[in-house]
Amino acid sequence: MALSIAIRPINIDGCWASWQEQARADIIRTQMDNNTVKVRRRTTGNHRNAEVSRTHSAEDYQGFIDWFNIACQQGILPTWIVTPYGVEEVWRFSEPPSISWQDPKAFEVECKFEQLSGWLFPRDRLADAYVENEYVDKYYVV
Repeated sequence: MALSIAIRPINIDGCWASWQEQARADIIRTQMDNNTVKVRRRTTGNHRNAEVSRTHSAEDYQGFIDWFNIACQQGILPTWIVTPYGVEEVWRFSEPPSISWQDPKAFEVECKFEQLSGWLFPRDRLADAYVENEYVDKYYVV
């Protein structure tokens, strides 16, 4: 299986100052006519959502915007994110980031990311990458 993963700018290390994570519910509950509740599993995988934030220097602004808009194609392609437990994992923007300027030298960014169950693999399970273009690497999951 080939997976295109957006390249994170070199000046953005992928770490986040705050991280709130919640697994997405993968079940459907349906109230039946006889008042019983039928519960079905939508998928067997684990989908994770995270809300993260961090303050960056003003010099990182254009790189961050290009990362979201061009490399990640506004949330279409996943990218590498460093989790609070120090592991680099594949996540994707689930909505556009919220940016607020603290002062002329710093801005705070708040992002929402999602991780699909098929993306739970370490880098060592990826075969050699090749550069698809200047913003995207393509990996083969082995």
